[in-house]
Amino acid sequence: MLKPLSAFVLTLATCLPAWADGMQYSRYRYQPGIHLPPERHVIEVVQPPFSGNFIINGRRFTAKSPACMRWAAGERIRLIAGDWNGRCVDAVFYNYFWRSSCQMWCGGSWF
Repeated sequence: MLKPLSAFVLTLATCLPAWADGMQYSRYRYQPGIHLPPERHVIEVVQPPFSGNFIINGRRFTAKSPACMRWAAGERIRLIAGDWNGRCVDAVFYNYFWRSSCQMWCGGSWF
């Protein structure tokens, strides 16, 4: 009786430091009710300011119309048509701050 009891106490004593960090642990590893939010894309750089030359997702885009000239870096956008990686001829982006869309030329390289 002494051996199983001492083995239990020794096991408990070694596991207690693992729970001492104060983190809340869940019973289950997979919880189907948890979903990640959708990606959020922003205008990274406008160089020079108010020029219509944008860097979005690491690729260059150039505005076709002057309506896009007021867009600034850090504003949240959504892709309506085209490609995020700049592998297109034209792209259309929607700016959530200004509530307007803009047509742009894609400036990504083809090679």
